[in-house]
Amino acid sequence: MGRAPEARLVWHRPDGSEVCFPLTEVVMVVGREEQADIRLEEPLVSRSHARIERRGDGYWLIDLSSTNHTRVNDEVVAQQQLRDGDEVRFARAVCRFSVVPAQEP
Repeated sequence: MGRAPEARLVWHRPDGSEVCFPLTEVVMVVGREEQADIRLEEPLVSRSHARIERRGDGYWLIDLSSTNHTRVNDEVVAQQQLRDGDEVRFARAVCRFSVVPAQEP
């Protein structure tokens, strides 16, 4: 039996650099505040903007009533299952969700 696939969220910063956030916990909060699991230092991102939950059927994105919305592939969402390659926007912060298949031992 192989390991579960690993997932990550990659933030494409305005300066052209990237920050990779491995999704290692069952629930991870995305936001601007220091306590956020995935901290996006972008002024229009809410302090607690959204959360990502790992469920039996994959990863789900839940907006936490953010001021400037959460979008998946340019559609405003309240809750959405994420798929490999999805573009996720937290206000103006552009991220890419990706799944890395588990390697067999």
